[in-house]
Amino acid sequence: MKRLISIICIMSFLSACTMLCGFKFFKNSKKVKTDVVKQTDIETNQLNDLWCVTFQLVWNEFSDKMLNSKPVEFIGGNPTIADELNKRLYTKDILSENSYYLADGEINKTLKKKIEKDIKEKFNETSDILDKINWSAKDSYLFYAMLKKKFTFLNAFDKLASAPFNGSKYSVKYFGVKKSAKKDIKENINVLFYNSPDEYAVKLLTKEKENVILFRTNKQDTFENQYEYIAENVKLDEFGDKDELKVPNISVDELIMYNELCGKRVKDTNLMITQAMQTIKFEMDNKGGALKSEAAIGLMRMSAAPVHDMPRHFYFDKPFVLFLIEDGKDKPYYAMNISDTKYLVKGE
Repeated sequence: MKRLISIICIMSFLSACTMLCGFKFFKNSKKVKTDVVKQTDIETNQLNDLWCVTFQLVWNEFSDKMLNSKPVEFIGGNPTIADELNKRLYTKDILSENSYYLADGEINKTLKKKIEKDIKEKFNETSDILDKINWSAKDSYLFYAMLKKKFTFLNAFDKLASAPFNGSKYSVKYFGVKKSAKKDIKENINVLFYNSPDEYAVKLLTKEKENVILFRTNKQDTFENQYEYIAENVKLDEFGDKDELKVPNISVDELIMYNELCGKRVKDTNLMITQAMQTIKFEMDNKGGALKSEAAIGLMRMSAAPVHDMPRHFYFDKPFVLFLIEDGKDKPYYAMNISDTKYLVKGE
């Protein structure tokens, strides 16, 4: 996949609209109907549903501290995901220091207690991933990351009536802007473009400057290419008096296993990856949202706008993409593709 080339363009028109430029996302395989996302068929044409920067962070730390910042190469060849991670298109520089935590060390109960203590002090959080680590493993090393974000819209959006999403059998909850909405609610929204009733993008503003970009399209593509398209098509515009917005409430709680990286020995070392996993929790409603993500890699040492006359309906009630990025940064830390009701909150 090529790098996105339109960062400067989108940054120049928006001081806070940057969202997903110049990045690589990793293709996931089909998901089974459990809380575990299988990611073994990464060379297929399956498109991403979820992505977060946390796994890239632990990969970078592994490369820096174990391999002197050299690319990770496995005996017998690399799976595609390893080659993508080795490009290091995402680093901790895209995040503020108060939003993430990194740790590494010999696998033992002392390290576990340290991480638990640190994330409690920094984020007032407990881990969803540490109990999945084999803490009795001998001659083993762990790289760990946590990312925590919370954002609040400038003004709470209206709660809208529950309705189906993309023809679903049951209704889901929505929020947004009605025609009769107060003016201050519309201040939450920047229109990036409106190309047609089936293709449009908006940016939702937050008090914490954690921008939410929503892109409605029928085109199937990678997150990278979709964001490049947004960057190339921005025509900053007002949210008009007759315009409307409709966005579903979202709830994500997933465990991702990178099994294709496990059981492989790193070339020119005595190291083998034994565990590689990531958790993603994301919630969004009419008031704002929150993201919590963890990632871990376990290693074993081996022996040897204008006023509009016509109303525009920015309805995100069909497949769309969501991105999160810090204000003033040129790369995102979260993305998700919403094509069905899997991550939506069922209506009452």
